[in-house]
Amino acid sequence: MAGFVSTVRVRYAETDQMGVAHHGAYIPWFEEARIEWLRACGISYRDLERQGILMPVVEVAITYKRPLRFDDVAELTTSAEVLGPSRVRFSTEVRLHGEDMLRAEAQVTVAATTPEGRPTRLPASLSATAAQGPKQPG
Repeated sequence: MAGFVSTVRVRYAETDQMGVAHHGAYIPWFEEARIEWLRACGISYRDLERQGILMPVVEVAITYKRPLRFDDVAELTTSAEVLGPSRVRFSTEVRLHGEDMLRAEAQVTVAATTPEGRPTRLPASLSATAAQGPKQPG
């Protein structure tokens, strides 16, 4: 998957008694990856909210393949696909830093809404960027 790469270090509080990253820890990581993807595209989530555009999660699908453990550095490679006038699916693959083996993968779909919860169109900047993706820094 070509996409924007961000990293996260597995914190002790995110592990279970066996030292394995708990399945629930992945949800905030995927959220952070989406926000970093937007930021890399020059889109501020905070600014979207100030403009009255919210992006609640409407669907999440995660496949766990191999565990991550305390203090591992995970690389999250994220890309996006516009599904319609108000929906975007973010796909993220998780690997241990420096390895090719897939540890987990997720598809998270968000819907653009007004603060009242009514569907609204995605900003043109987001639709256009999703087609190209952000530039990786460096």
